[in-house]
Amino acid sequence: MKEKESELRALVRQSHIQPIRVHLDDGNSYTISHPDFALVADVALVLARGPGHELETSLVICYFDHIAQVEVLEKKSKKAA
Repeated sequence: MKEKESELRALVRQSHIQPIRVHLDDGNSYTISHPDFALVADVALVLARGPGHELETSLVICYFDHIAQVEVLEKKSKKAA
């Protein structure tokens, strides 16, 4: 479990550069595009609603046992000046 926690924590830390999508075993999926809106706890990933997020509630708790896949998305491109 600690391995999954540390891997997920590293991905969340870099999500402002390279977003990730977390897929749950119930079919729901959530995109993390900034580390300010995700917290990796001991047994779960906690997501908070923020600007541009598709969460229906203020918080979502994703227990590690129910995370089916973590997908690394394309890197964010720099905006043209």
